[in-house]
Amino acid sequence: MRDPLLKLETTLALCLAWLLVFALPLRHTHRLFGQARMPTEAAGAAAPEPRQMGRAMAMARRLRFVAGRLPWDSTCLVRAVAGALLLARRRIHGARIRFGVRKQDGVLAAHAWLLLGETTLIGGEESGNYVPIADLGQLARQDLH
Repeated sequence: MRDPLLKLETTLALCLAWLLVFALPLRHTHRLFGQARMPTEAAGAAAPEPRQMGRAMAMARRLRFVAGRLPWDSTCLVRAVAGALLLARRRIHGARIRFGVRKQDGVLAAHAWLLLGETTLIGGEESGNYVPIADLGQLARQDLH
């Protein structure tokens, strides 16, 4: 990665996402993302402009790169929240975090992934194994910058 400021921004987004997921009460997350809703309600979301999609995909590659090099593991939910924060900072609208579950050998497992329009940006490699149960919509505060 060439730009150290983008790497720093991505690292800070991952740290903030970790705090939102693991340290702060859920009501703070609800203030940012709104209430969870059924995944079908978000179906048919308007496709982002090609330029915005290109920027979003570059952000997703950068997030995967940085998260893979940090001294701690970032869960799928932390990565999805960090991605949503970074998209909102760039005023790229329409992102949502999708939650899914699966039951395998009697054990319930959960996964979260980040969608923009109908494109999966973060967590897509595993999302096909999970049944979608809820979406968290785009950030309520679109001007995070």
